[in-house]
Amino acid sequence: MSAIKFHSKVLHLVFPNVPAEAVPAVLESNEVIVRRRRVENIIRICWGIILLKSAGVVWLVHHYSLPFNPLWVIGPTVAFALLATALYLYWKE
Repeated sequence: MSAIKFHSKVLHLVFPNVPAEAVPAVLESNEVIVRRRRVENIIRICWGIILLKSAGVVWLVHHYSLPFNPLWVIGPTVAFALLATALYLYWKE
């Protein structure tokens, strides 16, 4: 999979209303994007929950003066979420 195709898939996941023609050289003329709206909505909801969780962890660590960096909690969460999203976008084809 080329970087341009992957980039276009990320754009379609984040901004679902952007037509393919808005991104130059995204698709070959005979390609069709198969979209599973329910799965993509679940991914968006999960990213929202991750953002809320991250903000909550930062607040809790600073409010209660916990002796560790909040990135120890946020980092793995975001890394695995990125991995899962990337795998979905890669295998969606």
